[in-house]
Amino acid sequence: MQNKTTATNRYAFLPVNDSRKRRVRGLWIRNGRYYVQMRVLNAAGIMRPRKLPLKAINLEECRLEMAKKLLAREQGEILPAPAARPSLAVCCDRYLSFYEGVPDAGKRASTVCRERGNLSNVRRYLGAVRVDKLTKAMVMGFIEQRLKSGVKPRTVNLDIIAFRNVLKRARDDDYLVKLPTDGVKQLKVNTPMRPLLKPEELEKLFGACRTECPRTGGLLADYLHFLTYCGAREQEALRVTWDQVNFERKHVLIGADGLAKNRTGRAVDFNARLEAHLRDMHARRAPDSRFLFPSPRRKAGEDRPCLRLRSALEAVRKKAGLPHVGFHDLRHFFASYCVMSGIDFKTIAEWLGHESGTMLIDRVYGHLAAGHKQLMAQKVSFALPSVSPPAPQIESATPR
Repeated sequence: MQNKTTATNRYAFLPVNDSRKRRVRGLWIRNGRYYVQMRVLNAAGIMRPRKLPLKAINLEECRLEMAKKLLAREQGEILPAPAARPSLAVCCDRYLSFYEGVPDAGKRASTVCRERGNLSNVRRYLGAVRVDKLTKAMVMGFIEQRLKSGVKPRTVNLDIIAFRNVLKRARDDDYLVKLPTDGVKQLKVNTPMRPLLKPEELEKLFGACRTECPRTGGLLADYLHFLTYCGAREQEALRVTWDQVNFERKHVLIGADGLAKNRTGRAVDFNARLEAHLRDMHARRAPDSRFLFPSPRRKAGEDRPCLRLRSALEAVRKKAGLPHVGFHDLRHFFASYCVMSGIDFKTIAEWLGHESGTMLIDRVYGHLAAGHKQLMAQKVSFALPSVSPPAPQIESATPR
């Protein structure tokens, strides 16, 4: 048997000949080790040629071990070849296509769209790397590059969250064991707390609606009042329909379509202003729409909600002379005035649709108006209550 293992072909598979220089079918040698080539199932279930290493050190042992390998193949004891590890870009595509193709998989379309944008940033930097070759140092390099390009820390955190979701899916597919994002902490985000809107500022905002936006001013005013009195989020409020307003039970259902942030609906009980506002809106509602805030651009016979009012709000805000007002500020206003009205945090959390409970109300939404805090300060007393000395005990005169 001749083994051609010269320096030039040391790492190449070379055919093996017997002592009479005849080719031994299916037997190869590389760097002094023998391999048998046979057709076996690959990861896709297709029969393909594959070279399997042998422990034999001579031709006689090779032939005996080859026979055993063939028998093991017939009995199904030879496992398919492991699938090749895909690149991160391929994993991103599989992750997004899954959630786009399965609407009930647990992610809203808006969330998938946002994650696609986040993952496009990751792919530009790490897309060509095989997913099992990613390291924590590569992740930190990506973060550093994004920060140097002027991206805000909060945006980088969102990129890493989407990146981690893709890696978790790759781990479920057995492409890797440990996530390279393990131990990567979120960047600190310094978000200045915006002051709580004052009631007089809100009145200026409401008053500017009709004068600045003749076409959508009435719709915007109704919408702003609704957000102020129930604390709903921007998009979930636009999708509320009249059959979700129950005047008999005195509540309105928010997120009943399952598209709320936590995908669960909630009932917001009527306060006096919310009930009065909804009754007024109901009396003048559009007869051809089931939505509280129908689209002003809908065609005849079409019923769809208004999708965006941000440009209208921007124009009204400038007219009112307010530095900045967003729809989420009205949610803060509602929560803060609920706190100052003495409503317990658990009830407020249920109205707002918070799964995290009362802590978020206390830390994020619990703004207090200056007048309320000054009123509370007047109740502080540093005078210790007078304590009368205990009455002396009189011993009984009864003889022992």
